Amino acid sequence: MIPLRGDMDCSRPTIGILSAHTEREKKLENKRLIEEITELGGDARIVNYRRCAVGVLETGRALFQYDDDKDVPVLVEVDAVIPRVGKFVESGVWVLQLLTSQGVYSTASPDAVATAKSKMSTHIALDAHGVPTLYGIMPTGIRPKDPTETFKLLESDPKRKLIVKTDRGSHGEGVLPPTPRRGAIANAQAYRANNIRYIMQEFAEAPHPEELASDVRIIVVENRIIGAMKRSAKDIGEFRSNIAQGGEGEPYEPTPREAELALRACAVLNLDVGGVDIISSSRGSVVNEVNVSPEFGGIEAFTEADVARHIAELAMTHAVRRQPAEITTAQPVLMTST
Repeated sequence: MIPLRGDMDCSRPTIGILSAHTEREKKLENKRLIEEITELGGDARIVNYRRCAVGVLETGRALFQYDDDKDVPVLVEVDAVIPRVGKFVESGVWVLQLLTSQGVYSTASPDAVATAKSKMSTHIALDAHGVPTLYGIMPTGIRPKDPTETFKLLESDPKRKLIVKTDRGSHGEGVLPPTPRRGAIANAQAYRANNIRYIMQEFAEAPHPEELASDVRIIVVENRIIGAMKRSAKDIGEFRSNIAQGGEGEPYEPTPREAELALRACAVLNLDVGGVDIISSSRGSVVNEVNVSPEFGGIEAFTEADVARHIAELAMTHAVRRQPAEITTAQPVLMTST
């Protein structure tokens, strides 16, 4: 028999943190969440969604996790879950589907994670609800071999710069430098040659050439803005303002329009926790990306926002306590993460 909660204290709510980071407990965001959950009287458990199995068994639906050294599936039960899903989206979604099917609260639903982790799915959903985003177009399969005519749908002037980037990615990775159409075509063809799904997107240039590229990151927790910062690129030649790319952050007070866009974006995607990136364009402020598992180390460092505390309080408030149970092993598992 396998204990449902392992060595967890069954008198305290158990909050799962879905994370596939190599050193999961040491990752800054995980460490901060563990600290805050513990301080609030809960138990925090890292669930590596890349080392799990989800099953529909005779005894019911169940989630198992394999430890680092053995292939023995250990039953997992949590009272709420905070997804920190990275690039292995399908694995994270499967785990969330299993947990939420058991009535476990999650700060983001499986559908919300799947949508938000795709940049184009995010843009489609936001545009369908009247939230302005950058214009872009994404091929869905093996065409076009020559994207020239497709780029013309975005920009008729071949000298105007365009962006080519991967549909999935974070920290500014997978985004190629803005270039006029000829260079953008080469970038798109390079991605296609490597079977990488890409988006062709308009480029919102800084109003003045001497200005650093910048955007606004707004953190939303349960329909409330709890922190915001302005991110600026490290130098004139850098077009990405991500902190991970050397960008600098500073405290920022969102305009009423920016605040509205951030709240609406999270509402459209059904996110109780989200990081919304907003940039200025010729059409005014637009949403560039919505992050379902936003990195918040930077915003906590550059501002007074206590993001981890707010997320921990949210999970603890919605945690649904369940009685410990036992389940037999040696049952078939229908889907296993890869």
